[in-house]
Amino acid sequence: MAGLLALGTACDLVAAPPPPPPCGAPGDAPCPFGTQCEDDPDADCDPLRAACPGRCEAVPCDESLGLTCAEGQACIDDPHDDCQTFVGGPLCPQVCAELPSPILCAEPGRTFVSHSQDLCEQILFICEVGWVPFYNSCGCGCQFLG
Repeated sequence: MAGLLALGTACDLVAAPPPPPPCGAPGDAPCPFGTQCEDDPDADCDPLRAACPGRCEAVPCDESLGLTCAEGQACIDDPHDDCQTFVGGPLCPQVCAELPSPILCAEPGRTFVSHSQDLCEQILFICEVGWVPFYNSCGCGCQFLG
């Protein structure tokens, strides 16, 4: 197995989530699948008097209330709130999220350090003798030369 050295910590490598994309104004793109255009509470605009800018927010869901998600999506705990669901605890808001596509990247002679291209650009890893680094659409890691 390849010897790997990753420098940094998980805290160093986690980027803040991007802000929701804008919507509702002329020229704005439609919201991505699984989101809907909601009034932007930070905008100084009255939606009853004018067309106000909005932002794409995840579609709320709750299987117990019959609020289901579209095909190819699952109802998950909202990752953008501070509510933590636990047994016997409060029920937290849920949102629809796309089901991840399986990554079919396993290849003989390759060991992945990460399947995230964003992380691959940020981490430094060193492969042991006889192995060389590789980067592809599946991520990065070490590849055996033999």
